[in-house]
Amino acid sequence: MVSMTFATVALCALGCAMALPTPDFSYVREGQCLVMASSAPLNYEKFSGRWVEVGARPNIFRRERQCRNFHFIVTEDTPLRVTTGMDKENKLTEVITELVPKAAPSTFDVQIQGFSTSDLVVVDTDYTTFSCVYQCQQATPDRKVEWAFVYARELSQANVAMKRCSKVLQAQGFDVVSILASPHPKETCNTAL
Repeated sequence: MVSMTFATVALCALGCAMALPTPDFSYVREGQCLVMASSAPLNYEKFSGRWVEVGARPNIFRRERQCRNFHFIVTEDTPLRVTTGMDKENKLTEVITELVPKAAPSTFDVQIQGFSTSDLVVVDTDYTTFSCVYQCQQATPDRKVEWAFVYARELSQANVAMKRCSKVLQAQGFDVVSILASPHPKETCNTAL
């Protein structure tokens, strides 16, 4: 706690001295990452392909601000997550992360350029309509950074996916009130992607 407070004060002081914006630590929450149970082991082939993000807990780390898609690609070495979308200037972005399978069913270690960042669990999916995903990193023994994502194969399935994932995630202790609808403005998404 002391080191986190010191780091916060140091960053704030540095930001003020350099006229930079003060960092936002509101995404760091108290507690431990939830131990999410998946409904079944994930079938990679059936899960692969494009998913549209229809809801998520806000995430300051993402570059994509709207039209967000998640592509699950099966490779010889390890599955990949390719995230695409539009940034705040309406420019197309793409982020590739490796999903290294862990011992627990449907659970992955998310790696960027070989560095472990967090755990990701596909909590529930029917492979054709919805996918409920939980991602968390234990920042300190008593602080965590966690998200939940609601995916659908098509944007038209958003309501079904949101209802199902809210029910599943809440049953495992996640604060589903924090999940907001993801923006997909037609004028931006249809012309850019």
